Amino acid sequence: MNAFLELGGSESIALKGALLLYEGRNRAFGVWYDAKPGRNECPQLGEGQALTMEFVSALNRGLQREMQPEVLPECVLVWNADLVVWWSLQCTRRMFFRQSNEAPTGLSGAEFSQPPLLWCVSGQELTLRALSVNRRPTAETSLMIAPYWNVDGDTGRVCLGSMKVPELAGVAALAQWENAFFESEFTHQIGVKRLVQGPKGYFDVWEQVRSGPRAFPSKCLVPANETLSDLIRRCS
Repeated sequence: MNAFLELGGSESIALKGALLLYEGRNRAFGVWYDAKPGRNECPQLGEGQALTMEFVSALNRGLQREMQPEVLPECVLVWNADLVVWWSLQCTRRMFFRQSNEAPTGLSGAEFSQPPLLWCVSGQELTLRALSVNRRPTAETSLMIAPYWNVDGDTGRVCLGSMKVPELAGVAALAQWENAFFESEFTHQIGVKRLVQGPKGYFDVWEQVRSGPRAFPSKCLVPANETLSDLIRRCS
């Protein structure tokens, strides 16, 4: 197997050492090996050293050296290198449905009132929930199922499908994730959970909030049976 590493720029890079991880039945640990000059100028690994918290902190600072400090908007709830969680106010968005036996003709491309939403990005994975109240959630806020095709009712995970994953990082990526979600094509329901509740069907609810001032009715949202803190623990 051949492995290749491409680094941009003209900076000279030298091997400093190697970090090896060991795992047994009941425990796991890491060992650091310094790189030393070997034969024919080829480096070789020296004696192993158990990792210390000081080493881990220094390594973490080095890996995050390219992350620029940013002022976070009020919509951000969680922000670290692996997980970003934010919420959006109720608004109006254009939606696109793939024409099928289920989607009514003429519905695709119209504007619809949207419920307040909770967005969670971990790596390249997007999780989406709805909020029953149009205000910033707390750790104990009960979440609702996002009433959209392409979103699994059980987990909230979004099937990316035709969705274009944002290329930007940082705060600028938040709006890109939201736009990419709504600009993609809603193709099918995922899972067996009901996406909306009430006496009428799924598209009847969207017809109620189509091209009008009426807000998405919170009574039509289905409880997701988890709080914001539950979701954060699950996605971390």
